[in-house]
Amino acid sequence: MNHTDVEVPDPTGRTRSLERLLFVADAAVADVDDLPPAVRAVIDAAADVYVLTPTLPGRLAWLADDVDRFRHVADERLDTVLGHVRSIGAHASGLAGRGSVPLVIADAVAAFEPNHILIALRSPEHADWQERRLFEHVEERFGLPVTTYAVDRRGHTSTADGPLLLCYDGSGEATHAIGRAGALFAGRRAVVVTVWQPPSPLSSLASFTGASVDTFDAADRRAAEGARRVALEGVRIASEAGLTAEPATVRTHDPVWTAILKIADRHDTATIVMGTRGRSGRHSTVVGSVSSAVVHHAARPALVVPQPVALE
Repeated sequence: MNHTDVEVPDPTGRTRSLERLLFVADAAVADVDDLPPAVRAVIDAAADVYVLTPTLPGRLAWLADDVDRFRHVADERLDTVLGHVRSIGAHASGLAGRGSVPLVIADAVAAFEPNHILIALRSPEHADWQERRLFEHVEERFGLPVTTYAVDRRGHTSTADGPLLLCYDGSGEATHAIGRAGALFAGRRAVVVTVWQPPSPLSSLASFTGASVDTFDAADRRAAEGARRVALEGVRIASEAGLTAEPATVRTHDPVWTAILKIADRHDTATIVMGTRGRSGRHSTVVGSVSSAVVHHAARPALVVPQPVALE
């Protein structure tokens, strides 16, 4: 079942921009004040929060018959996360999941029918094989917006409260992601970034065609101008979504995801917002493997939004 963004009345008088938030907590912060501001905003936007703490024992734990210890840890984590969520005024319930992690999450999605998923992951250097696949599993299977953030062993995470970083390449996926960000973070400052890679001046092609270096320089200038126009278009879309945005373009020879992380660090952004191809199969500059790489390497929250599936 697919849900659209709605405004939900709340007894406190606040307007909630999403109905049901599934919070998959593979890690817990030490204190509620350690929750990133962007994550607090997502929780605040939810009318109902369902916390799931899956048991994630590694292969050695299964071989050593040490699964009960992991279940106990999941139970304690559930109590901790529910306490944090309730302390900031959210209506929350939850479950410490038992069994296969994909099945536990699928059961929770089927029963709770969330329209947004929040995942707290252990930091990349401490994650095991299951945790590294958790985001991809959720992204690929459910077609829902996903916010992720990493928690280190001391229970700390990024508390950066700079502008949003909106990754925009002119695609419908990126446009939809900006709209979702506007619903969740209305009024926030944002930087719209368009990452572009320069044309490659292949010497053999130049020799064969008689093309000069000036020709490739001109192509490079055209690519830069095209990226600037795309970024300005993204600013217009962000402004219409209720955000205060400015453009930025990044020229890189490196993988796109590394450029995104560098500019996020430069602006100390609160969260990185990206589209994804979802189930449409369409490729673009900032989707698919790029979103996965950003989630796995970012020290700050990321919001990944799929394009809604058109109903036939």
